[in-house]
Amino acid sequence: MRDPRVEQLAKVLVGHSIKAKPGEKVLIIGAAETSPLIKETYRQVLRAGAHPILQVGLAELDKIFFDEASDEQLQDIEVMEWLYHRADAVIRILGGANNKELTGVDPQKLTARRRATAKLSEYLMKGGARWVLTMFPTQAQAQDAEMSLEEYEDFVFSATNVDYAEMERSMKQAAERFDRANKVRIVGKETDLTVDIAGRKGIVCAGEHNVPDGEIFYSPNHLLTEGHIYYDWPTVYNGREISGIRLVFEKGRVTRASAEKGEDALLAALDTDEGARYLGELGIGMNFGITRPTKDILFDEKIGGSVHLALGRAYEEAGGGNQSAIHWDMVKNLKDGGEIYLDGELVQKDGKWLF
Repeated sequence: MRDPRVEQLAKVLVGHSIKAKPGEKVLIIGAAETSPLIKETYRQVLRAGAHPILQVGLAELDKIFFDEASDEQLQDIEVMEWLYHRADAVIRILGGANNKELTGVDPQKLTARRRATAKLSEYLMKGGARWVLTMFPTQAQAQDAEMSLEEYEDFVFSATNVDYAEMERSMKQAAERFDRANKVRIVGKETDLTVDIAGRKGIVCAGEHNVPDGEIFYSPNHLLTEGHIYYDWPTVYNGREISGIRLVFEKGRVTRASAEKGEDALLAALDTDEGARYLGELGIGMNFGITRPTKDILFDEKIGGSVHLALGRAYEEAGGGNQSAIHWDMVKNLKDGGEIYLDGELVQKDGKWLF
């Protein structure tokens, strides 16, 4: 039996996010475990009069690739580049059989592949094709979130299947207040960090590129970040869980870094290129319907009462700035003693807005 929530999510992706039009080519990418959503998305693309193109992956192929690939093969993205450049829109569906599949892979090989595939992300970010990223609930994601599959399905669909037009209206007030500020100071557990957004305008995100959504983000003036931050919520990067991250910024650059778990992966990512040690994004979580972290950045970065700061590439649509092959979001919980100041004025305390 078809789950009506899956059909509703597919309608959001095709009708709201990419707004598929007759005659367009839509690339749908996902693992076999996400097949229910792939099928419904395929159906909605056809109903829109567009032409679906499928790229469906199988479990363990990524592990085989990294175990066996030569340096030349790690760099080869010719076929995917060809597909991206011929698509009018790209729908990428996350979810798989094993989120820890790449835990034992050499971080240097993962970094090399990320450098190569960065061209694909850059093409989309610069407007090469419309795109959206979403999650289909699988057993692997449910286990990471420490929920049963049924509980996790309820969690996912309650976050994705919302009224994005209403969400956008509700976020604009906060965006206007941040747009008037020059300095954003973030204070919390082992954290006192100042980020410069002078002259920058926030991007209000309401389901166009991420589903679920609910954030305002800025490309900061990356040479002016000062202070230190501690991330008490874990993150997963290249299949590795990394937790207890501590970063120190001086003149914008990460000069000291450590992690309680996965420190080798953190340091490898920071050494990807020079831009990997500078901020590319400051994001403010605005989806108060997502109440807890699940080690999935697509959800965690949207949590109301949190901020996320991404090391690496800045988004051109928010003013650009830092350049890097990576873009790694790390989420800071502010709901327990955290504060946000705009040009010295306290505007959020314990995750609650004061204006």
